[in-house]
Amino acid sequence: MEKHEIICPCCETKLQVDAKTGEVIWQEKKAKEFGNLSDMVKGLNAQKQEQETLFKKQNEIQKDRKRLLDEKFKEAKKHVDKDKSKPLRDFDLD
Repeated sequence: MEKHEIICPCCETKLQVDAKTGEVIWQEKKAKEFGNLSDMVKGLNAQKQEQETLFKKQNEIQKDRKRLLDEKFKEAKKHVDKDKSKPLRDFDLD
């Protein structure tokens, strides 16, 4: 039985694959490396800042969206008064 050893580019897992069928025979995952506590805290602080920035950005988008929807609604109200035809109802078709 011929097999190939492949290293995954994403997770760096070593895979042994059967050449004939393409089935994975064996996999060996790379051990996770843990940093020191101060590096982890710095990473969390960076994530917190990023989340706050994203929240502020989304908040501004929502404010702008509200303004745009209000303008669309006002414009639609103007055009409703111009159309004097009655809406067609299902029971009017009988």
